[in-house]
Amino acid sequence: MCDLDGVVYLGNRAVPGAGAFLRAAEAAGWQVLLVTNNSARTPATVAEKVERLTGYRPTADQILTSAQAAATLVVGLRCLVLGGEGIVDALTRAGIEQTTDWRSAEGVVVGIAPTLTYQSLREAVSAVRGGARFVATNLDPTYPTEHGLWPGAGSIVAAVETAAERKAEPAGKPYAPMRDLIRQKLVPGEVVVVGDRPDTDVAMAATEGWKSALVLTGVTTAGMDVNPRPDWVVSTIGDLTELL
Repeated sequence: MCDLDGVVYLGNRAVPGAGAFLRAAEAAGWQVLLVTNNSARTPATVAEKVERLTGYRPTADQILTSAQAAATLVVGLRCLVLGGEGIVDALTRAGIEQTTDWRSAEGVVVGIAPTLTYQSLREAVSAVRGGARFVATNLDPTYPTEHGLWPGAGSIVAAVETAAERKAEPAGKPYAPMRDLIRQKLVPGEVVVVGDRPDTDVAMAATEGWKSALVLTGVTTAGMDVNPRPDWVVSTIGDLTELL
């Protein structure tokens, strides 16, 4: 089970050895799942990006996003979205009605929002203050790119929390909604989580009793204090090929 940003790719650049590792894992008989807290893209778009950058071709069914996890928390609610097409797609596929009018919103789903404006922030805050259920796709403050760390969904969620004076319900790693989605996909056997964030990837593995490998190509770098501790620490995902 591999994270994507900072593990398989950085922005529009593949991490060295990522494609070779994914192909080797599949060839060795492992079930490969790609699990991301990034809610910006649909699973199909994520799968296309993985193939374009690494040469490894996953199916959309191998992709799990925090947007899909968030959708499980707002079933039956009319929702306002502060985020990208990944959230809109996940809610649509779950049969969840969406609205652009904060006054009629029964739920608010907040994720990474590349086109964030003051107006969209104001409308989300107004809906939450009006009593709508407040769900965050994830709480990651940043995400890694080839140009360094950029603001993540958590930074946008924090803005809504501050103005609305309410805490969001988080859906992505390491929280229960994402873990529930993953368990529905898993085949029997040992599970290994590969990620770059101790507080999401490694923490999720620790909660579920899965093994974990921490790579140093994303938000975690050599010499940083890591808690919880993973089973392995490697420079890049390519270094895990020998452990298969």
